[in-house]
Amino acid sequence: MTTQVWRLTLEPVGDDVAWSLLLNSGTGTSAVDAGIIRDTRDEELAALDIPPRAGKSALLDPDHERRLATLLGRRLLPPMLCEALEAGTHTLYVATRGWLANLPWEALVIDSDNRRLVEAAVLVGAMSPGIIATRVRTAARFTPTGPGLAIVDAGPPRNTARQDYSIYPGGLPVGLVTDLAADAVAPGDYSMSAAMAGEALTGGLWSRLLYVGHIAAGQQDEPAATALVFQRGGEVDKLTAAKWLAEPQTWPSPARVALIGCGSDDARFMEASGLPVAAVNAGAHLVTCTRWTLPADAPADASGPTTGLARAVLHAHRSAKPVHTLRAWQVQQLCAWKKRPTPDVSPFFWASLATYLAPETNS
Repeated sequence: MTTQVWRLTLEPVGDDVAWSLLLNSGTGTSAVDAGIIRDTRDEELAALDIPPRAGKSALLDPDHERRLATLLGRRLLPPMLCEALEAGTHTLYVATRGWLANLPWEALVIDSDNRRLVEAAVLVGAMSPGIIATRVRTAARFTPTGPGLAIVDAGPPRNTARQDYSIYPGGLPVGLVTDLAADAVAPGDYSMSAAMAGEALTGGLWSRLLYVGHIAAGQQDEPAATALVFQRGGEVDKLTAAKWLAEPQTWPSPARVALIGCGSDDARFMEASGLPVAAVNAGAHLVTCTRWTLPADAPADASGPTTGLARAVLHAHRSAKPVHTLRAWQVQQLCAWKKRPTPDVSPFFWASLATYLAPETNS
């Protein structure tokens, strides 16, 4: 069966949202429809309830989450797209910016039976073709047997006054250590600077990079200030997107990159110059990142939801079809949420992920 490949583009314009829908059924891409969604102030305000505040998020409460997912699905998804997704095999590229990029797209309701978007289609984040066409380098093709590099909890020791703290102060959870047994691991003992991370990246022919740690936030007017957090002499040492963009050869990306931390996705900024763009510019073919802040699990808790998410991404990035494998995990989590909605299987966690694909060559 032919997979229908859709591209939905949504752009905030004042209080409205402009959208367009393209379709490729195997014989070329054609425009399907376009329009303006008027007065989306309520939807934008609802989006503010998704990132955690005081430990709460709209996605953690079952009734609130369903109302929100229903509202956003009804308002932001073109009806003809929802109708088409009732049958067949589909891949949906979603291109968004601003507050729209902070939404749990996989969890949006598409019909009266509470069917979610991730159940009907494989979702992929859409990156500007110009970013891919002008990147400095491309990594070697991914090989399943290729080695992986994991940088886990490389930030400074606990300092609650500055909110710089370790994620796993008691050491990495046993389950995560087991999963990473085949990879080279920065051991989470607060011993890695940004320069050392560059030395590790240039010191091997890696197929994958998994970063699990703190991410320092950028701002709307300075998205390139978003940074991976390392440490040097017990003090914060940041690898900003700006530095990574300027020196891709110093921090070369392998084919697949996972950036699991607090809001590593840069699509929420109106200018795309954050960490996913830096990773692609440095060679990545696939980047998985997180849309909003995720809480740290209890120390040494391998079954915690954030650690579980990182482990699911690691498993997917090792597979032949990473996007499909990750989607299968998300659907599994969704089924658990529908059956017995507990915080650990909430869309707050599994719908926080966005994955971008880039061709293996610039041609």
